[in-house]
Amino acid sequence: MNENEYDLTIIGGGSAGLVLAVAGAKLGAKTALVEKHRLGGDCLWTGCVPSKAILKSAKIAHYVKAAEKYGVLVKDTQVDFERVRAYVHSTQQTIEEEHDNPERFREMGVNVIFGKGQFESSSTFVVQDTENDQTVTLKSKKFVITTGSRPTAPHIPGLDSIDYLDSENVWELERLPERLMVIGAGPIGVELGQAFHRLGAKVTIVQRSNRILTKEDTEVSEKMLSYLQEDGIEILLNTNPVQIDRIENPFSEETELNPDIAVWGPQNTEASEAYRVQFKAADSEEKREIIVDRILIAAGRKPNIEGLELEKIGVKVGNRGIEVNNKLQTTVKNIYAAGDVIGHYLFTHVAAAQATQIVRNICFPGSSAIDYSVVPWTTFCDPEVARCGLTEAEAREKYGKVDVFRVNLHDVDRAVAEGETKGFIKVVATRWTGKLLGVHLVGPSAGEVIHEFVLAMNAGIPLRKMAGMIHVYPTFSSIVWRVAGKWLAEGTLIQTIRGIFRKGT
Repeated sequence: MNENEYDLTIIGGGSAGLVLAVAGAKLGAKTALVEKHRLGGDCLWTGCVPSKAILKSAKIAHYVKAAEKYGVLVKDTQVDFERVRAYVHSTQQTIEEEHDNPERFREMGVNVIFGKGQFESSSTFVVQDTENDQTVTLKSKKFVITTGSRPTAPHIPGLDSIDYLDSENVWELERLPERLMVIGAGPIGVELGQAFHRLGAKVTIVQRSNRILTKEDTEVSEKMLSYLQEDGIEILLNTNPVQIDRIENPFSEETELNPDIAVWGPQNTEASEAYRVQFKAADSEEKREIIVDRILIAAGRKPNIEGLELEKIGVKVGNRGIEVNNKLQTTVKNIYAAGDVIGHYLFTHVAAAQATQIVRNICFPGSSAIDYSVVPWTTFCDPEVARCGLTEAEAREKYGKVDVFRVNLHDVDRAVAEGETKGFIKVVATRWTGKLLGVHLVGPSAGEVIHEFVLAMNAGIPLRKMAGMIHVYPTFSSIVWRVAGKWLAEGTLIQTIRGIFRKGT
């Protein structure tokens, strides 16, 4: 095999790409990894890692403000946003150095190439190598496209003319905005909106639909809406921004502000500009206005496919991204794709699972389909929101009558002891067998607790058996035992059997 001929070439160094690179090297496949910028992808640089780091800082700030509740008196507390920013960047640097360092992959035998490239044929990919300032032509038996996605902005007149924030450039902020508008109330909008609010910004979240976190069960959305509003975040539902205008020197004496506009007093009047946002409710033609310092767009993403010349070689691209079959194979049989670029589930853990499936299909005899029947996810707001399986509405549509069991965190002793009683668990199951159909958790460590249900759903463990498992007391996980036990007390099968016995006596 010549120097630039490979068994496996991966295009994109995010979660899926790195999993594939490690697997290819360990299995003895000659592997190349092409990345246009830096390894780690969206998760390390603009997604999971920085967002969880800033959420931690925000949670600490929240605890400090609520310290008196726990009998701890704290005086003269303040948020130093520059240090918060430094903490976020330090977490990224640590993970990059220990896990996503290109030299680590090179030591494994992976040829890591930095630069942009495009397909010349189904077996040839040409890269402009920026490290070595040369053009490299790669020949490969198999290709996997893992180029990820990026934020996309809705069409709002005036938006293109301002310096708006998104999930990529928000980490470059040097000071905390005093008044922040977040457009979009999905996981990114809710997480970052709450984080900036707890760090000291006045936050307004604008959502086009009638609820936040629209992919969650309706009860979860409603409960999280009330929690965020209790925290002091303004949330405008069924609301569309219709115009954004820049205001120069917004706090000068010459500026005429509409007395009906909600304007919050600035902490720092040296701001050189602000933005007037006009919006209206879906059921009204009346326009309202608000003045903010920064606008964060959290309203969607699109796949990174530009410049790859996919159509040229016959790889089909749809509305959500690259089209693949259930084996993650594109319309060109030696080219696969995984992660955000195929648009199925935009989660790091799903991208890693897809990459693992591709390794199985490429490197071992036979092939098998990716299984999406049990896909968990978590929104890392406070309290956390975790889900696996169907919502109650989806389960009723698919199965008809189902059993639904709930336990509030007020009934969990660990939650009471820690003063963390916001939240609940909701389990949807089949009526007679107690087979799990969907689990929805709101509460502390929901993203950790959900995995017991993930295992149960994958292994076909019914609520009856979960109710018989011993759980450590007092833990948040004891809520699993509590809700499973409800099947023994309230489930359709048990109620039916009790009814039979009552008739016989």
